[in-house]
Amino acid sequence: MGGSSRFSRRSLLGSAAQSLAGAGLLAGLPFDKLRAEEHSHSFNSACGGEILGQGSLRYRAQRHWGDLDRAHYPVKDCHGITEDRKGRIILLTNDTHNNLIAYDKSGKFIAAWETRFPTAHGLEIEDHRGEDRYWITDHDVQCLSVCTGDGHELRRIGPEAVAVKYPDINKYHPTNTAFTADGEFFISDGYGSSFIHHFDPQGNYISGFGGLGNTPASLNEPHSVWIDTRSGKPSVLVCDRGNEMLKWFSLSGELQRVVPVPGARPSNVAQFHHADGRFKNHIAIASLNGMILILDANDQVVSAVGGEAPHYIDGKLEPLQVFNYTFNHPHDVYVDSTGSLYVPQWWSNQTYPIKLELVSGA
Repeated sequence: MGGSSRFSRRSLLGSAAQSLAGAGLLAGLPFDKLRAEEHSHSFNSACGGEILGQGSLRYRAQRHWGDLDRAHYPVKDCHGITEDRKGRIILLTNDTHNNLIAYDKSGKFIAAWETRFPTAHGLEIEDHRGEDRYWITDHDVQCLSVCTGDGHELRRIGPEAVAVKYPDINKYHPTNTAFTADGEFFISDGYGSSFIHHFDPQGNYISGFGGLGNTPASLNEPHSVWIDTRSGKPSVLVCDRGNEMLKWFSLSGELQRVVPVPGARPSNVAQFHHADGRFKNHIAIASLNGMILILDANDQVVSAVGGEAPHYIDGKLEPLQVFNYTFNHPHDVYVDSTGSLYVPQWWSNQTYPIKLELVSGA
């Protein structure tokens, strides 16, 4: 959820064509035909997909990877994506005909289920003693629901669980969740009052941190939370979307470090776990304004998938620039063991998820 303006190659080509036509430089070539040819080029160049990103992290987009028959399996906004224990790619949409859709990695439909979440927004899957547990966040229903793979609800955390922090509970709209290995979990109030809420394994409230304000530890639209275990000691990574920053906190809520990503709208996180060990400790960040950012273990943006190459001056990242025709509003990202990216999108004409594969030789 959210909005932004963006600059794309398609808009550039369209504007250029209109200018040339107006100047009489495209005589004999009707503008509609030019548009048709540009549209065809967008879909068919580079063997059917735009190549995005830089260096060893360049990707070929498969824009129609997840397309299905809308009459049977409709989507509205595609908000979450991850992989289950069976190796299926699981999509979360806010269409209550089928909140959850399962694909294989080639994009083949496997199954669709779930109808209870009209504003379904966040999805994580926990491997709980050899069984999948689905953690689904719904921002207007104001709940976190933990379900089995067949839809049986095991736990629901509603607004009453955080009421101690809210004079007006209507200002609570959770967007995502993250859990630790020992069962503690965190909920981000991304569309409400910008708090991060911490719970024990039994669902008892421990504390909250963040919130709106002007201090370094304040948050503005903390869209998602993620438990970062790459250093060996877990911390909480928050996508502070309104401030265009990534912020790391201790599990008890102390601010540890801040990484600005100017020009981006960080929305969700996924870690690389490439089968051959490449890109160790890299993370992918879905940016709502049309990019996937890839950061290395040193918090450096090493590839802007869907943007111009990242540029640093004196160690400071310059504002990132969107430049692609593949993305509209990436809302989440998942990275599989081959390094492929799976991207669902918000407010993108009810499109199905996109897959991006590493370019051979990259």
